[in-house]
Amino acid sequence: MPPEKHVFRAGDSSGQGSMHQQGGKTVFRADGGKSEKRARKEPAPEKAPAPRREPAPRAPKPRPAKPQKAPAPAKAASPWPARRRKNRAPLIVLGSLLALLVVCLAGWALDVPGRLAGLTLPGGSSSSATVQEGKDWPAMVGDRLVSEKPEKVVSLSPMVTEALLSLPGHEALCAVTEYCDARSTGLATVGTSLLPRTEDIIALAPDYVLCQTPLAGPVQTELEQAGVEVIQLDTPADLAGLREFYGQLGALLGGNETGRALGYGVIDRLESTLAAYNAALPDKASALLLPDLTGLAATADTAEWTLLGQVFRHPLPDAADWLAGAECLTDEDAENDLDQIRAADPDVLLVANTVSPEDLSAALGDLRAVQNGAVVYVDLRLTETLSPRLVFAIADAAALAYPEFAPAS
Repeated sequence: MPPEKHVFRAGDSSGQGSMHQQGGKTVFRADGGKSEKRARKEPAPEKAPAPRREPAPRAPKPRPAKPQKAPAPAKAASPWPARRRKNRAPLIVLGSLLALLVVCLAGWALDVPGRLAGLTLPGGSSSSATVQEGKDWPAMVGDRLVSEKPEKVVSLSPMVTEALLSLPGHEALCAVTEYCDARSTGLATVGTSLLPRTEDIIALAPDYVLCQTPLAGPVQTELEQAGVEVIQLDTPADLAGLREFYGQLGALLGGNETGRALGYGVIDRLESTLAAYNAALPDKASALLLPDLTGLAATADTAEWTLLGQVFRHPLPDAADWLAGAECLTDEDAENDLDQIRAADPDVLLVANTVSPEDLSAALGDLRAVQNGAVVYVDLRLTETLSPRLVFAIADAAALAYPEFAPAS
């Protein structure tokens, strides 16, 4: 015989009550409790159904005819779904489009007035491209065959850092050099290109270390023994080399076809921007790029002039390497070091943003560009890395040199 079950009904009073048998269970019922009242109610006996009385037929009352209303005009279909359907797909699509618009307006697109209206500049916004299985991996990057997208990479080159930050997938960048661009603030630093701190690199456990100059033998050996592969990329000397450089890093982050196309696209947009300027300019203005006030200036054969030369002409086309004053800065009379710059007297000056306007005016206040206010202060790291972002400084300089392209006030 199964043991007796005791059930205390929740909500019954614990003061007075009595035990009752119900359905094989001993049930405690509080006196006056709701459960007791419910339990005492016996089910009412079923009553025999009363015979159904058919109502006597009635004559229908005549109703006055109502005037017919003109049909309401059809409502235009609303672009929004009925709320009761809770269909949020259009809202999601609209939100995505607004987000994309914000990204475009955040600094990666520019309208140039006049004949350059609608000109788009390169950017690092994310792409909707998807990885193609079997076509993207493995990918050839430098002299290495990369089997899959790396989770962590270390950059020992400011140019590599700038390129990675312009590409989708740059979240893999985990450490940079002390000379890399300010946009990498927050990332770990691992020394310099020539003196990297190998113990810090190994502690990060990156998949690859990227560089442009060969690492010292002991550094290379220590990294390889720790299982860290080193990829060396060639330094670009022109736009074609820069395009391949970005294509290689795109392949590293996104695969051989998808990623490479994204990398090429950044430089293709840059080239089309510069080509639009070049085609629109009947005569180019002269310009000089000054890293400081010691007498140095980029010449037409330097990498720094690669992008500037598409929009401006060099006032001293026969000068080689970096223009320097008397005896290449060894002359005791430092004032003579600026003689060639004064003789060049360019239409526009692009000066490092570490130079103050007061110092520039004191040193080269007799130049036409300084007197006319045709000076653009530039972050030299953009020129050293041939950054696509340099095109914004070029646009500013072009607005000064070519008033017909300047934005209307």
